[in-house]
Amino acid sequence: MKRENSEISIEKRPEAGFSATVKGFLMILFIGCSFLVFNVGGYNNFIPSNLTLLTRFVIVCILSLCTFILYKKDSTQNGFWRLSFSFLIASIGLLCAWIFGRWYELIPGLSLTTIEGVALAKFAEVLPIVIPIIIGIWLVERDFTMIFLSGGNLKRSVILGLVLSPVALIPFFALGGLGLSASMGMIIGWIPWMLVFAFSNAFMEELMIRGLFLNKYNSLFGQTQSLVLTSVIFAIFHQAILSYTDIIMFSAFLGITFVLGLVWGYIMQNSRNIWGAVIAHAVADILLLLTVFGV
Repeated sequence: MKRENSEISIEKRPEAGFSATVKGFLMILFIGCSFLVFNVGGYNNFIPSNLTLLTRFVIVCILSLCTFILYKKDSTQNGFWRLSFSFLIASIGLLCAWIFGRWYELIPGLSLTTIEGVALAKFAEVLPIVIPIIIGIWLVERDFTMIFLSGGNLKRSVILGLVLSPVALIPFFALGGLGLSASMGMIIGWIPWMLVFAFSNAFMEELMIRGLFLNKYNSLFGQTQSLVLTSVIFAIFHQAILSYTDIIMFSAFLGITFVLGLVWGYIMQNSRNIWGAVIAHAVADILLLLTVFGV
C-alpha cells in the first residue's frame, strides 16, 4: 500500500489550508472515529463480553473498506487514507488483543488481585496490540520516524520526560497517594512488576493514541490544535473508568487525564521522539499502581 516516493506524505507538509468550519467538522469526525476504535472496539463498559469479538471484527472490516476506498480516491493529496490506515491498524491490534491477549490465564495460580497478575495481564494485552501497529507502519512507510519511534532528539525527549514527569503527582495526590499504608519493603518488592505494567501500558498508549496520529493531525490542524485534539481523545479513551467511580470523580479524572495528555504530547512534539513521553507516562502509571495497591 506504500505510495510512490514522489508523493509528499501528509506528515511532511505544512498545515492544510482548511477553513475553520471544515477543521471543526474534521475534529469532530476524528473524535468520533477514535471513540469507535478505542472505546467501542476497545476499552468500554457498555459492550457485552459475548459481543466484543464480533464488534471488533466488524470495525476492522469497516475500516479496511474505508482505507481501500480512500487510498484509491484520495486525489487531494491530503493523506486521509493514511489516517484511516492508522485507525485500521489500531483496531486490528485491539482485535488481536481480544483473541491472543489472554495467555496469562495459563499461568498457574496467577491472580488479577495481585500486582504480579495485573502486570503480566497488561504485558499479555499490550503485545498483540503494538505488534500489528509496528508491522503495519513498516509495510506502508518503511520508516518509524513518522510515529516517533526513531529519529528526533532522543536526549531532549528523555530530559523533557524526566523534567515533566512530576506532573503525574497531580493524579497521585488526587487519588489518595498521601494515605499510603504499604511498607517500604512491600513497595520495593513491587518495583519490577510496576515497571513491567507501567512501561507496557505507557508504550502502548503513547504509540496508539499519539504516535500514530500526532504527525497526521499536525499537518491538518497545526501543532496546538493537534495537541488538544489528541489530549481530548486520550481522555475519552479512559471512559471505562466510569464503571469504578461516580460521575464527579470520573469528570475530575478525565480532566486530569486531559492535562497529562497535553504534557506528554508536548514532549513528543518538541523532541520528535516517543521515549520521553513513555517515561513520563510510566511514572504516572507507577504512581497509580501505588494508590491502587498501597493505599
